Amino acid sequence: MDEGPDRRVSAFDLARVIERVSRRFLDYLRLELGKLGIDDISPAQVMILLTIGQGEIAVRDLLDRGHYGGSNASYNLKQLVESGYLERGASPRDRRLARISLSLKGQMLCERLRQIDEASACGARSGNALDADFLTTHETLRRLEQWWNDSLRYSGILLASCISYSFIVRDLVNSLL
Repeated sequence: MDEGPDRRVSAFDLARVIERVSRRFLDYLRLELGKLGIDDISPAQVMILLTIGQGEIAVRDLLDRGHYGGSNASYNLKQLVESGYLERGASPRDRRLARISLSLKGQMLCERLRQIDEASACGARSGNALDADFLTTHETLRRLEQWWNDSLRYSGILLASCISYSFIVRDLVNSLL
């Protein structure tokens, strides 16, 4: 692959790298679960627990926040409730709406995984250049996500979005101005 100053990275290139990194992280999470002797939850289900966090959340909000697919999310939520990681109840205002929260078992697993992360080479990176790289990567990916969300929401690319996200599509912005 060309590494010169004129090298271009397409949205497809980014998506492939993001997908591979995500899969590698889930593999890493599977390894850590195995070290803990936990075999009743998948890495994807752990990510759901981490997305829920503390407190109570509506299932609909979880789907929006975590970008989980409907039937897949339903299956995973059912498994998490049956395995004792989640508690599920109805909303007090609208009994048709499901509300979920971490059980004590789910809270304990999330806390243990946070401790493992903090003790890992990535988690304990404080004070070195990797901190800045992580922050920059996170901010860039969040802006990219927002740009793609805006493009989907408004059925195309708005000029204002292009200008504010010009770090991604500089040539496209210039062609529109």
